[in-house]
Amino acid sequence: MPAHLFIGAGAGLVSATLFASAMVASALAGLIIYLCPLPLCLAGLGWGRSAAGLAGLIGTILSALLLGPAHALAFALCLAIPVTALVHLILLSRTSTSLDNEAKPVLDWYPAGRLVAAAALIAGTIAALMVLALGPDMAGYNASIDEMLPRIHDALGANDEVWTPKMAENLKAVLAKALPAAFAIVWLTVALFNLWLAGTIVRRSGHAIRPWPDLHALEIPNVVVLVFALALAASFLPGILGLIGTGFAGALLLAYVLQGLAVIHVYSLGVPLRPLLLTVVYLGILFLGWVAIIVAILGLGEPLFGLRNRASARPSDQDNDSNT
Repeated sequence: MPAHLFIGAGAGLVSATLFASAMVASALAGLIIYLCPLPLCLAGLGWGRSAAGLAGLIGTILSALLLGPAHALAFALCLAIPVTALVHLILLSRTSTSLDNEAKPVLDWYPAGRLVAAAALIAGTIAALMVLALGPDMAGYNASIDEMLPRIHDALGANDEVWTPKMAENLKAVLAKALPAAFAIVWLTVALFNLWLAGTIVRRSGHAIRPWPDLHALEIPNVVVLVFALALAASFLPGILGLIGTGFAGALLLAYVLQGLAVIHVYSLGVPLRPLLLTVVYLGILFLGWVAIIVAILGLGEPLFGLRNRASARPSDQDNDSNT
C-alpha cells in the first residue's frame, strides 16, 4: 500500500476512535471532540488530498460500525467532508512569474484569508444543518431546546433555588437564539486550530507540502463584507431563517476578529511589552464579548483604511528621517 494511503487509513481510524470515545466518555467528551479533526488535518497537510479523503471515508465507515448511521452522518457532515474540503483549498496552487525575473516561475498558494472565509461559510452551513436537524420549524426547534434543558441542569448540578422556572425560561430563550452562532463559532475555532496545529507539526517534521503562510497578512476577500451584512440582517428575521442567519453571522464575525488580530499583531511590532498587550487582547476576546466586537470592527475597517500598510510604512519613514 502506498504510504499516503496507509497514513490516510490510519488517520481515519484514529479520528473515528476519538469520535467514538467522545460519544461515550462524557467526562472528557469536550476535550476529545476538539481533537477529532487533527488526524485528518495531519494526513492531508503532510501526505495530500487523497490521504485526507481516505481518512474521512474510513472514519465515516468506522463511525457507522461503532456508533450507528446517525453518528456516521454527523461525522461525515461535521468532520470528514468539511476538513477534506479545507485541506483541498489549502493545497491549491498556481504558477505565476516572478517580479524580479519574468522567466522564473513562482508557485502561489491559496491565500490564508480566503481559507478563513471559506471555513466561516462552511461553519455557517453546518450550523444551518444543525438548526434544521433540531426542527424544520420553530415548534420542533423549541421542543429540541426543551429536551436540552434537563441535560444542562444535570451538567451544572444546579439546585432548585438557583434553577427556578423563570431562570430556565430565560436560559431557553437565550439558548434558542444564540445556539446557531455559538455552534458555528466553536466549529470554526476547532477547525482552524486543528489546521494550525497540524500545519505546525508537519512543518517541523519536514512533511509539509506547502510553505507556512504569513498570517500577519491575513486578508478576508472584500465580497465577504456583503455576505456578512446579509447574514446579520437575516439574523433579525423571525423563525428558522433568522436562526440560520445568526449562524452565518457568528462565523463571519469570528473571521473578522481574526483579521483584526492580524492588524493588531502588525501594529504591535516593536511595541514595548508586546507579549503582555497581546495576552490582554486575547483574554479580553475570550472572556469579554465587547472586546471581540471591537477587534472585529478593526478587521472590517482594514480594507478601507489600509491599517497594516500604514504600520509597515512607519519604520521606513523613520529610517528616511534619520538618514536626512
